[in-house]
Amino acid sequence: MTQNNINFLKNIKVKISEPFDKVSISFLDHLSLELKKNKKIFQSPELFYLMLFCSKKNILKFKNCFKENQFRVGRGLAFHVCPNNVPINFVFSFIFGLLSGNTNIIKLPSQHSEEKKLILKCINRVFTMKKFFRLKKTNFFIEYNHDTNVDITKLVSAKSDSRIIWGGDATVNTLRKIETPPRCIDINFSDRYSLSVINSKEMNNLPKNTINILARKFFYDVFTMNQMACNSPHFIFWVGQINPKIEKYFWNKVSEISKEKFKFDEVHVIRKYNNLIDKVMDLKFINKVNMYKNFLYVVNVNEKILNIENIRGESGTIFQIKIKNMNKLSKFIKKKCQTITYYGIQEKDFKNLIKKDSLLGADRIVEIGRAFDFDLNWDGFDTIKTLTRVVNFN
Repeated sequence: MTQNNINFLKNIKVKISEPFDKVSISFLDHLSLELKKNKKIFQSPELFYLMLFCSKKNILKFKNCFKENQFRVGRGLAFHVCPNNVPINFVFSFIFGLLSGNTNIIKLPSQHSEEKKLILKCINRVFTMKKFFRLKKTNFFIEYNHDTNVDITKLVSAKSDSRIIWGGDATVNTLRKIETPPRCIDINFSDRYSLSVINSKEMNNLPKNTINILARKFFYDVFTMNQMACNSPHFIFWVGQINPKIEKYFWNKVSEISKEKFKFDEVHVIRKYNNLIDKVMDLKFINKVNMYKNFLYVVNVNEKILNIENIRGESGTIFQIKIKNMNKLSKFIKKKCQTITYYGIQEKDFKNLIKKDSLLGADRIVEIGRAFDFDLNWDGFDTIKTLTRVVNFN
């Protein structure tokens, strides 16, 4: 989209509905079926998960959990500004807006992506169905460079009733300066980091076949999206004394799986190695680096390190810290902490830690292997409730 063809935005007619209306659920189910027709879906974990997520059965689970006695409708026009680092993020943001009953303008990531191209093709096919004519007229996918075409962002923002902003802190702060209507609300999904926690005592007693399963789950948490997503773990914390043989076996297994499952090209290898060298040069508390060829780098870090939220791995670079107990974990959980994946830790232990130390981070705490399980509650926001308004009747 360029400055020359934005006239439709000036004349857009906003339509709203109740959350989880039948047409929206049916649309997503048809999208799931359309995705299923393409063989490429089964070669991509991200696209395969999207296909399952959009199914009517899955969406109805969310609807059944959304028990609401009040009358709610969409807020109006929702403007979605989506990031470049996660190619399929835009479709999940669209799902937020669709299921909450809004008219949506989704700014697509400008970066080329085969996944993006495939998803849009499937969406457009579903839009051609007569029963989804209304949705076609109230949902728009646009693509432009917001750095060079800020006027488009200003135009859409001036008409927005809500904005869903994905990106780094700089992107969020830039968009905050753009004027919006007084009642417009922003949901800011800004820069976050994630980590994993394993109970060493539990790990030491596991049979090898269970460790193999855990290693495979951990692989998908780490290597999906090349560790570019906010929910990708970059640090792992071993709580208690881990048996060195068990630790070595676990990492060897993760390395073997990455060799089998992850496509390492020259770009991945060079960027990954350069990223590691930069960290070794910059960080004071690195004790040792274990390199499993180019498939996996495990960086041993002293627990005295601070500000881990600014430390990122790439394509399978994991920083590990060994701590005595859960209390030592608190200082590593800052406001920017999004997801904690875990094994062998009780839910009550996390709850006690959050309350005792008044932790302001960690919006998702899920088992290892579920880092990329998408939910309508994201980054601490109940997206459906936030993107709708309540109409009171006396």
